[in-house]
Amino acid sequence: MKLWIVSMECAGIAEAGGVKNVTFSLCNEFSKLNNKTCLFIPVFKCNTWDNIENLEKDIASANIELCGEEQTVTYSRGTYCDSDFSVIFVNHPSFAEKEGVYTYTAHEEEENPCHRKGSGHEDALFEDVLFQKAVVAYALMQKKADLPEIIHCQDASTSTLPALLAAEKKLSKIQTVVTIHNCGPAYHHSFSSIGEAAWYTGLKTPLLRRALNRHMVEPFLLAAESGAHLSTVSEVYATELTDPDNWDLTDGLAPIFAERGIKITGITNGFDFDRYNPEDKNISLLPFEFNPEKRDLEGKWKCRKFFIQNIVNTDNYDCSGVKKIGKLETSSDFSKEIYIAYHGRFASQKGLTVLASAVPVILDNFANVRFIFMGQGEPDLENSITELTNRYPGKITYLNGYNRSIARMVCAINDFIVLPSYFEPCGLEDYIAQSYGTLPVAHKTGGLNKIIDEKSGFLYQRNTTDCLVAKLCEVIMLKKLKPSEITKLIKTASTYIHKEYLWKTVVQKKYLPFFKEILKK
Repeated sequence: MKLWIVSMECAGIAEAGGVKNVTFSLCNEFSKLNNKTCLFIPVFKCNTWDNIENLEKDIASANIELCGEEQTVTYSRGTYCDSDFSVIFVNHPSFAEKEGVYTYTAHEEEENPCHRKGSGHEDALFEDVLFQKAVVAYALMQKKADLPEIIHCQDASTSTLPALLAAEKKLSKIQTVVTIHNCGPAYHHSFSSIGEAAWYTGLKTPLLRRALNRHMVEPFLLAAESGAHLSTVSEVYATELTDPDNWDLTDGLAPIFAERGIKITGITNGFDFDRYNPEDKNISLLPFEFNPEKRDLEGKWKCRKFFIQNIVNTDNYDCSGVKKIGKLETSSDFSKEIYIAYHGRFASQKGLTVLASAVPVILDNFANVRFIFMGQGEPDLENSITELTNRYPGKITYLNGYNRSIARMVCAINDFIVLPSYFEPCGLEDYIAQSYGTLPVAHKTGGLNKIIDEKSGFLYQRNTTDCLVAKLCEVIMLKKLKPSEITKLIKTASTYIHKEYLWKTVVQKKYLPFFKEILKK
């Protein structure tokens, strides 16, 4: 099979959210199975090149009409190291000047106060459409025999592409798949009106009208109305996306999907265990090695001691990218405390307000509990965690920002990680935590349903402070009174994800049959 994968981000090239891991893993696993796989991605200022070999610059160029002007893009080509997939890079100044894939950085805010850290690019629609039109232009340059059988688009930023392809006679028979990674409010990359959509895309009014959600033109609907096959990143999230009652969680899209009978195939994301394996510290980036599947956890506790002594409570470690707030009071052997973490984006979707309300109740009732927060995002949420840290000195530490090795330690050194998301299409943090012997405590929603309650982690039903407090009290008491039960769950969780959710397994058992069925039609 000849396959093009189109994404704004990819692990090891340009990274933002969970889409980066899915993009890399799909490219990697499809190519390993002898499918001719090619990734298309823009060149941002934040791109890294360590994983690219045989780079050829300016292999082609194209003039693209966009918003009444002609834009010139150039293309570069390379190969991802230790993988068999090729990469086509799309070059244009609008990408090259951006330090983040979707949002502005703190440095960009310093340069221009209007570009607030964490806010989306003001020309995001321009970037989206330029990138997608660049893919179309590249395809038009190719001989018919070199065109792909399937183009797989990752999320809303690339989901106008099926409509743009369908408008070109030479390309109209290419099958397209659009994977919805997040259908929550603010993730739609929608156009504000038919007029705006026409101005950017050049698509015809009747099609744009069929893609309306209230007054907005939705790329996901454009894809569906142009014959694309829609998928999403877990079976349960697919059900939620077609539930007409989920208006709020999808900003109005779920009732439209349901009314039109639009099919969305759910395929739960896999996990790249080989990129996190705690048995090899060169891979895991952890200071000590251990193996939860064999109940060998001594290295995990050594990692905890190292983390608290060298990162949280002193300044002896390179913490570039992270601002540390608050130290932790601990026993001499670090074994008497119960550690609970939150790691991830500071976004409303993630339910941090629920967790922030639960923390005081837990700390007021359990003297030996410690909380570790790591992440960045919405300023109000960052401020609320900072205030909690100052309110409970010695009980909470907050690592504001991102540092890859520190982030992995946060997932590895805790007893539990809390995932209180209001909605969660799939979730990656639960996989990472489970592979490191840290049990997830999660709201029972979307892809978090892949956690088996009381076997590979813990789930609670209603995402309220009271329900979360009750569940945290339950797991804390279980850890205190029956630690052997926790060790048993750690082994079960790690073994389960390693057996069921490796990307190789997911691609072979789910994606390949899905794609083969598409090609039969």
